[in-house]
Amino acid sequence: MGVICQILLDGTEDGVFKAGGLVTGTLKYFIDKPTQYRRITMSFVGKGECQWTDSDSNSDDDDSTDYSNSEEYFIQAVNVYLGTNKKDLLSGAFECPFQFLLPVDIPSSFKDKISCIKYKITVTFVKENFMKTNKNFDVEIPVTSYVNPCSLEPLMFSLKKDLFSLKASNKIEIKGEIMKTCVTPGDNFQMTLTVNNDSSTSVFVKTELVSRMTYISSCKHKKVAEEIVKNTCIMEPVATNGVTTLARMVPTYPNIYSIQHTKVLVREYKVKVTAKLPFPHIDAVLEIPVAIGLKKHELLAPTVVYNQNDEEPPPYSSISAQKDNCTDKGNDGEDVTKLEEVDSSKNEKKELDKDNDQENKGKI
Repeated sequence: MGVICQILLDGTEDGVFKAGGLVTGTLKYFIDKPTQYRRITMSFVGKGECQWTDSDSNSDDDDSTDYSNSEEYFIQAVNVYLGTNKKDLLSGAFECPFQFLLPVDIPSSFKDKISCIKYKITVTFVKENFMKTNKNFDVEIPVTSYVNPCSLEPLMFSLKKDLFSLKASNKIEIKGEIMKTCVTPGDNFQMTLTVNNDSSTSVFVKTELVSRMTYISSCKHKKVAEEIVKNTCIMEPVATNGVTTLARMVPTYPNIYSIQHTKVLVREYKVKVTAKLPFPHIDAVLEIPVAIGLKKHELLAPTVVYNQNDEEPPPYSSISAQKDNCTDKGNDGEDVTKLEEVDSSKNEKKELDKDNDQENKGKI
């Protein structure tokens, strides 16, 4: 059996951890027989990456180019146990509280077919015998971050379209105001539109929310994907040779949000206003940059502040989750996560006697 390990994370109200906030929990592990360990390390890593292939449609050889990029937002680690005495053997049940502090300027968790932004806590058991395989246990942490507004609010805008006609006056003008250009996921963008249709042409005004994903490779090559967010489109006719006032709400959903603070991708949103015209006229389009997510001041401040001169190591970031989120990856043949060496001077080791077993715990 060897080692059994659980990374138990303290819960949050919505099950997601905010950038700049604390992540606390308890590390529990059981060693079934006396074993000599060089160290037991807990690390917290935030990383983003993207990868895709572009084909050259103009080439007869079906040439394709691979693009990729990666970025580490932070690497934090602490030694739970350091085997300074080669005679020390560990066995029995151990329990160790931990605490990490998430940085502020990091992106929200995200994953699609091309890119991934994830945060993970990993516990690694390194035996003294270097020929033995390390055992790793990890849990992925969902993180939400703040967004910077793209425009001032409220924002005034206008859209004009001159129609080809023998008449002296034959134009369409839309003046509007959007109350907020940054809303939390699930809220609506509220707009007021005043449409002056100074023509006899039938006009429809359409509003919708547009999502734009930009993937950025290490050589700065970009791949852009744009789509209309489902169930956000509203279209209705306006009177000819008259003025019409429209009140519009462009919806968002709890699972959509802007992504900023990363070099590997950007997810942006725009409110698109279109004056749809019959053939042979060309539609008039205006796109208003907006942001979906928490503003910086809306993030909760950490509940605990540490003095840099304290003997305890500085707070590290980690994300709380439920017990069911803990994943055992200690079986042979699975991936082994490489950890950074940790300065042992930043950690404490203390010994406790329990049922004649020696227990070592690191403070975090």
